[in-house]
Amino acid sequence: MKNLKERIKKYAVKLKSENIDLGSGVLWKSASCPENSLYVFTAAHVIKDYKDISVEFEKDGEVVEVCVTEVLTSGEYKKEGDKDDVAILILNYEYKEFQEYKIIEIEKDLNTISENPQLSIVGFPKEGSINTSFRLSKDILLCRYEDYDKTMEMVKYKFVDSNIDNSDKNAELEGFSGSGIFAEIDSEPVLIGIHKGALGQNVARGNLIGTVADCIRKICQIKGCELPEKSNEINGNLSDRKEYFMENVCDSDLAENFDDYRKVLSLLNDILKQDVAPKIDSAFCDFCEECEHKTNYHKCIYFRGFLLSLLVFLKIINEEISLNSEEISKLNEIPIYFVCSEGKGGSRRDKQTQLKLSHFIYALKSKNLLTYNLKNKCIIIWGSERMPRDDQRKCGCAKYKNILRDVTRIPQSDLDITTVYSEAQPQAIIHINEIINMLRSGEIEHMKEKFTEYIKELEK
Repeated sequence: MKNLKERIKKYAVKLKSENIDLGSGVLWKSASCPENSLYVFTAAHVIKDYKDISVEFEKDGEVVEVCVTEVLTSGEYKKEGDKDDVAILILNYEYKEFQEYKIIEIEKDLNTISENPQLSIVGFPKEGSINTSFRLSKDILLCRYEDYDKTMEMVKYKFVDSNIDNSDKNAELEGFSGSGIFAEIDSEPVLIGIHKGALGQNVARGNLIGTVADCIRKICQIKGCELPEKSNEINGNLSDRKEYFMENVCDSDLAENFDDYRKVLSLLNDILKQDVAPKIDSAFCDFCEECEHKTNYHKCIYFRGFLLSLLVFLKIINEEISLNSEEISKLNEIPIYFVCSEGKGGSRRDKQTQLKLSHFIYALKSKNLLTYNLKNKCIIIWGSERMPRDDQRKCGCAKYKNILRDVTRIPQSDLDITTVYSEAQPQAIIHINEIINMLRSGEIEHMKEKFTEYIKELEK
């Protein structure tokens, strides 16, 4: 939670009109926004009836003050107690290094919020602030999620912060209105709403309410603005890994044959034009060993680059493959799965230590959910950030069984040899680097025959 607090402090802004401190807000910038577009989310009641609004925030250790160029509201908010108490302020400011966060979709993520009820709110309380110090005026409220009202589009939460003076919480809270309400999900800050105020006239019971982030998305839709990415939303456009593919695959023997090169580029461009979210969603990641991205595996540049390479390869061996299907692919009716994992049982802290097939197989068999989803005699394409040794990049069924036997003998292993042998067995496990090397070598016209022969060799 400590890292989360430090990160969300960077998003906190103070709203002003001339010399009047209005309240707080939270910065947001989408990765796909124009460079000079920056947004502030706040409460509509904070800025209502004010003009010449400016915002202050900290960037690179310096306090920046920027004038608001446009104010957007849904038009539904008129007075205290109304729904849609949210406003979006647009700034003409270039912020290239902004670290994007996601915004929750409340109804889909209620269970996740209930499991992660700790909330953090960063703002600028009027009590105890120092006008000459932006940083020292910034403060944080620690709260606990309590409930959600769909009709009112509001969340309820309670204080867990002992720094608030119970005798006069109303005064302590003044200035926090408009602050972002953040939860920590998969080690990432996720905005769940905008702080509105106390529930009732007096906050002595510690009950607070905020407008859910869905209202922000609603305003964006009404006004035709960039839509904030949902916390569970998958970016199915792999264009961000085009440069990786061009430098890692196309800058090779493949480029020596003009026809091969042109064919691969044509397939690549076809894939980059499509939304391959179903393929991403069907890949297996976060099943084997915990990675830093956890359930947000689709944000990992390694995963995305490997998947792009694999999809080009699969398009070569079967141009009719559907990029919108939830199945990765098949080879002569043999199912192909893509599994990303850093393995289990190896020295994960030592980046110089190379992976082994035993690390991957140990991780593979440690997750029952993954095992149940794999069909017998399948082909598994293995992706990993760390590269395995050259002799640890592929195995057929016989070698797999030998490794599996050795893994069950590891002293700390909780694998039951009688159980794992009765489960689905892969026909082959192939590291993604082997696939990339096939692409790099060219001979596109014969790629399917080469791959089929490659699988047969592994069976010997």
